[in-house]
Amino acid sequence: MKKVRLKFFNANRVYIKILDHDCIVYEGLICNEIELCLEKYKVYKIIAISNNIKLVTSFYVNDNYNYYFSFNRFIIFLLRDYYYNLPIERGELILWQKQ
Repeated sequence: MKKVRLKFFNANRVYIKILDHDCIVYEGLICNEIELCLEKYKVYKIIAISNNIKLVTSFYVNDNYNYYFSFNRFIIFLLRDYYYNLPIERGELILWQKQ
């Protein structure tokens, strides 16, 4: 199991549902951040709703990742060093989220 932090930007209250295949792992209303224990090396699907915007995407749980989601349709991953847990310079990966 790995402690994973999910943080949502541009949202005050977020309803999220995290799925492992079709099984619900977590479902609830959060302020903008949550920390969960999830299995390593698995792909989870997340459905998040805030301010009438729905975000649906998948994420992979690896060793030292925190996941950042933004409701302006960007997904941002901050890459961190495996051994020292330090941010990797120029290690930000931004992907466009389809509406």
